[in-house]
Amino acid sequence: MKKLQFRIVIIFIAIFTIFSISISLFSTNLLQDYAGDSQQEALSSQAKTIANMLQMNVEKTTNLESVTTDLSTLEMQSEERMTIIDPSGMVVFDSATDKEALENHSDREEFQAVLNGDEVGTSVRKSESTNETLYYVAVPLIGEQGELLGVLRLARPVAEINQISDQIKNSLLIFSLLALSLTTFVTLIITKRIAKPINDIMEVAESLSAKQYQVRYTGSAYGEVADLGETINDLATNLEEQTQELVQNDKRLSELINHLVIGVMLIDEHRMIKMVNPAMNIILGEDISKLVGNSYIEATKSYGLSHLIEKAYQKNEKQNDEIYFYYPKDKIVDANIVPIEGKEPGEQNLIVLLYDITEIRRLEKVRTDFVTNASHELKTPITALKGFSETLLDGAMEDKEVLKQFLEIMLAESSRLDLLVNDILELSKLEQKQVPMKVEKINLIEAVSSTFQLVKQKAEEKKIELNILEEDKLLITGDSSRLKQILANLINNAVVYTQEGGKVEVTIKKENEYAVIKVSDNGIGIPEDEQDRIFERFYRVDKARSRNFGGTGLGLSIVKYLVENLNGFITVESKLGLGTTFIVKLPIQSK
Repeated sequence: MKKLQFRIVIIFIAIFTIFSISISLFSTNLLQDYAGDSQQEALSSQAKTIANMLQMNVEKTTNLESVTTDLSTLEMQSEERMTIIDPSGMVVFDSATDKEALENHSDREEFQAVLNGDEVGTSVRKSESTNETLYYVAVPLIGEQGELLGVLRLARPVAEINQISDQIKNSLLIFSLLALSLTTFVTLIITKRIAKPINDIMEVAESLSAKQYQVRYTGSAYGEVADLGETINDLATNLEEQTQELVQNDKRLSELINHLVIGVMLIDEHRMIKMVNPAMNIILGEDISKLVGNSYIEATKSYGLSHLIEKAYQKNEKQNDEIYFYYPKDKIVDANIVPIEGKEPGEQNLIVLLYDITEIRRLEKVRTDFVTNASHELKTPITALKGFSETLLDGAMEDKEVLKQFLEIMLAESSRLDLLVNDILELSKLEQKQVPMKVEKINLIEAVSSTFQLVKQKAEEKKIELNILEEDKLLITGDSSRLKQILANLINNAVVYTQEGGKVEVTIKKENEYAVIKVSDNGIGIPEDEQDRIFERFYRVDKARSRNFGGTGLGLSIVKYLVENLNGFITVESKLGLGTTFIVKLPIQSK
């Protein structure tokens, strides 16, 4: 801003100097002309006055030499050179030079002017006797009869006249310098008052360009500069509000992307990763955020996904397909590759969207298996009922012994069919959480003891030992009937799948805020590769044996949903041939 102030002062000084020089030249010439004319008039007036004084003496005599005495007296009172010339041009008297040394002056311009009848004759030339430039004024000396007796001439050095002009020039120069100094000082003050707020406004503008939107102009100014300051402040306020809005939008967008269950990855035109979200890390099984700035190939490690991305680059069209991942574990993902424009025109970026549909496909398979298994399970009792009914209708009912045997089989199959349908309906309600839950205090040791009474007879038949190990006395809140349904299923399975002379043990203890119920047996156990599927509907480890024991294949599925409805979870630990332990964890306080 000092540059601006300096430029303003320089421009003003230049304009003022040009204006001053023009005025000075005009004034000097005018004053010089005026001074010259004034000096000429004064010299002419003086010559006329002296001539009048001399003419008073001339009237008494016709001899010019008789007035030289008076001229000698006047010479002492005047600084001008005085000369008297007779009509023939001879010098009668000269105050500066001996008249004898002077030549005839008949050819002098001022002398000739008087001879020609002019009242005053003037001339400027270099004197041959004094060798200096003089200004000459000549007036006639008239006799008593009006005749021309001679000419009185006064001379003054031109340097004296020019001295006045020089003084005028010096005065104008001094005045101009003083005026220029004063004007420059005033200009500096004024420009400083103008430049300082402008400088402050420029500093605010520079801060705004550096994205420091909190700065404001707080200086004092006037006129348009004050309006400019207010405009800059309004601009700063708008920029700050827009920046805050952008930051908030960016934060909300980041939060949204980071909490999506869909994996998101942005790839630039050079195939480099620009951004990934946590869901993408989970789907790909590694921390891809460490690979930002590297090629996407290092992150995907899937030929199918890489092929789909390259296809999107080539065609610049959205691509969609299901991709199978085999590393680090088997997964099925729904991949969408969406081309978007980059920051620069023509720049091609891609957004890779991956959605893990492994569980969806697994549930679809479970649903398909359920339909198949349910149809198979229902078909067996229905076929039996149909077959025995047809046999009876064909005449077998006439044999009372056969009739009774067939009716007993039909009753068992219908009971099994009823049990299967009820389990399917129960499981459907539990999945949809349509089963009402009572909230009451439950004593776990009492719930286990009452369940033991239900399986006591079966256990005694197989000589199985039933034990309760209560490490902590616990009361929980929940639905007592649903808890007993869970215990009954697990304990009954333990008795069923444990050989004669075995042992079934239920342990009750507390872990953190959970009540832990462990149902353990030393029975046949479950193969390790099938333990993840035992809670699936109709899934049986040993299908023939399970059906012979009267199971529907839905018991553990029902147990799983009952535990989840009680806000708990269930796990299994088993070794083939060594036994199985089901672990149920329920919150002590119902949520």
